[in-house]
Amino acid sequence: MGKPVVAFAHGALPEIVLNMETGLLVTPEDEATLAEAILILLRDPARRQAMGRAGRARVEARFTAERMAAEVEAVWQEVVG
Repeated sequence: MGKPVVAFAHGALPEIVLNMETGLLVTPEDEATLAEAILILLRDPARRQAMGRAGRARVEARFTAERMAAEVEAVWQEVVG
């Protein structure tokens, strides 16, 4: 979608979202900081658009179905020999 992400930095999100590059990650359970991060992007259209473009490019380069299938196959090969 070409949109920046604003989310809590937990689970797999820090691997997917590059803080300050493809979106903004904040400390888990810190709702006030989450709201402020959203406002930061709402107030800065150029930054928001740049992060969105960077996020889309990252997804297209790193999270393709082909890459994921190859990684699952590699794990499978390692497990079954």
